[in-house]
Amino acid sequence: MLSVIIPAYNVEKYIERCINSVLNQKLKNIEIVIIDDGSKDKTSDICLEVSKNNKNIIYKKVQNSGCSAARNLGISIAKGKYIAFLDSDDWVDLDMYIDMLEEAEKKQADIVICGFKKLDENKKLLSTVKVPKKSNKDEYTDCTTEWFSSPCNKIYKKDLLEKNNIKFLLNIYTGEDMFFNFMSFFYSDKITSIDKPYYNYFMNQNSVSNNYKNRTDIYIVIRELISFYKRNGVYEKNVNKVRECFKYHGIIYPFDVLQKLSENKVENWKRFYIKIKEEINSLKEIATVDIKIYYCYRVFRLKMIWLKRLKKMLTIK
Repeated sequence: MLSVIIPAYNVEKYIERCINSVLNQKLKNIEIVIIDDGSKDKTSDICLEVSKNNKNIIYKKVQNSGCSAARNLGISIAKGKYIAFLDSDDWVDLDMYIDMLEEAEKKQADIVICGFKKLDENKKLLSTVKVPKKSNKDEYTDCTTEWFSSPCNKIYKKDLLEKNNIKFLLNIYTGEDMFFNFMSFFYSDKITSIDKPYYNYFMNQNSVSNNYKNRTDIYIVIRELISFYKRNGVYEKNVNKVRECFKYHGIIYPFDVLQKLSENKVENWKRFYIKIKEEINSLKEIATVDIKIYYCYRVFRLKMIWLKRLKKMLTIK
């Protein structure tokens, strides 16, 4: 049996579509675990109504504690041999779970990965992310790819998570899912993939002002990753993975957000910039020459935006 864990918080507009995409799966032996994270809209009413008519749905409402706590609770409740995660504003293709479960059983895999589609509010396809076949789990452990970080385009053997006490970091809102995958991939014996985009990821086009507030959590995650590898005595072997995480998630992504904030003149974004610089400097011992050069380049790009804006102001008659 497969257990699908759905954390839900104030998603009355999307939750029914999400649940129905699981109920209509070609795989029928599915348990659905919905953790309502203290919703204040009609999400709770919708979930209760659907769960009354479907015995394979477990619905539990808890005090708002965040997505990580909801997912962790879902893992503890789930009874399936394999576990999947589904975000409540997303949905899955009808053959996703039957194909992934068959692949897991066929290859005796601890983790199966699939591709996903990015769609907008009108279900217009924005892009497709594919997952090429890799020869071993070390090659799959690649945080520079779009398909690595999310737990939603994967299924996990529950024994893998329980035996190794693999959980989502609490009170972290950026990178907690990536750290979960670093741990899961590390402890797994066999990982495989299906190069088909079964998962439908809804791209919420909200204002950039809502996208930066927890971005500095990534530096907590990087430090946790360093500690994790050191505790397991494999830090030197995996230091390049830490550096990749630092470059792509600690420099590239935060500076992309900074650039958007600057261009959109979001209030207090410079305070965010100072915080990022402090965090990056505190991790300078893992920075290679190319990382330092790239960091300087991104700072330079950001300052060029300020100079262009200043030049424009000075030339206005």
